[in-house]
Amino acid sequence: MRSKLARTIILGAVIASAAAAPALASAASAIIASRIAGLRELGAQFKNVNDELKKDDPSPMILQISARQIRDVAKNQYGWFPAGSGPEAGVKTKAKPEIWAKAADFKAAQDTFAKQANAFFQVVQKGDVATMRTQARQLGAACGGCHRTFRNDAS
Repeated sequence: MRSKLARTIILGAVIASAAAAPALASAASAIIASRIAGLRELGAQFKNVNDELKKDDPSPMILQISARQIRDVAKNQYGWFPAGSGPEAGVKTKAKPEIWAKAADFKAAQDTFAKQANAFFQVVQKGDVATMRTQARQLGAACGGCHRTFRNDAS
């Protein structure tokens, strides 16, 4: 009698898991899609910054708008990588499992990016192009540091 009850409980758990799987995959898919959109926006704004800073007379307005958006992404990024939104979700993502396996290291990389994004925003407000160029390189290094460790460019 006990084994029949145990089988019934296990079967019920398997059925419940199977029923929940599409909902979990859908939630992970939405999180990953939001993350990708945010990171693409970040890339577009960083390209704007780099394009402007290559000019002899960069547009202060474009730099200010881009710096603000980069700073805002830096604030928003902390919510983009919840547990279950990695490769295990079965949704295409360039996020490596190391993001969750080395959560403290990933958080430190996020903090470095946020610090550099804020510093760049502050420098842009002052208008010194030479300092902007230097800070943009530091911001790029913060982005690259995270990519090398936590992003899978092969997928």
